[in-house]
Amino acid sequence: MARLSIQEIMQSVGSLVNQEPTMPTAGGSEYNLWLEFINRATREWSEANDWEVLKKTYFPGVTGVSMATVSLPQDYKKMATSPKLWVDSLEEGEDFAEIPEDTAGLYQSTDKYVYETGDISSGFSLVFHPGTLASGASLQIVYYSTPTSLASPAQVPLVTDSEFLIDRTIAYIFEGRSDSRFQEQEVKARDRLMQMVENANLSKYNSYSNPQYVMTAPEKKQGFRIGRD
Repeated sequence: MARLSIQEIMQSVGSLVNQEPTMPTAGGSEYNLWLEFINRATREWSEANDWEVLKKTYFPGVTGVSMATVSLPQDYKKMATSPKLWVDSLEEGEDFAEIPEDTAGLYQSTDKYVYETGDISSGFSLVFHPGTLASGASLQIVYYSTPTSLASPAQVPLVTDSEFLIDRTIAYIFEGRSDSRFQEQEVKARDRLMQMVENANLSKYNSYSNPQYVMTAPEKKQGFRIGRD
């Protein structure tokens, strides 16, 4: 796993496509084109898996005495865990399960759940049920985010294998130049992407210090751990 900056990635790209290991002049047309290709490859990577590095925790403020809808950040993609609510009487917090909006009629008036509304253009929100969040309550929302566009040569992308960005950017450049070698580079990039997905799953569930297993929803809700409880 190499930690390469945008400049170092462009130097590696230039060593193959231009036979010269140098970065294009920052702000120039070639630099902007390559940067767009890197950002495009980053977006492609982000859609391939639920990456732990894209997981964020959001603590929205609750100021109203009767508040049911909570706006989510602009970089929101999907929920990672159930939202957790703390009030004065709760020390560990209480989970609100996420449900599809069209199944809300199947639940009782006292059931605690949330559902998502909105769209990628106008933004997303969570609707809490029951619909009262006391002023001063503390909410924790863990979600998967969309990656921020890269701009500076010194920035380091979140992509865990920089070689994927190098191969994918080279493929975009070759494709733009009608160079048939772009197909070979696409295959290399795809193989690296699949390897990243496998490595991400292994690192999450097969830690050397504390191996984990995939838990089912009932086990998560009950806090039950096989072999320990």
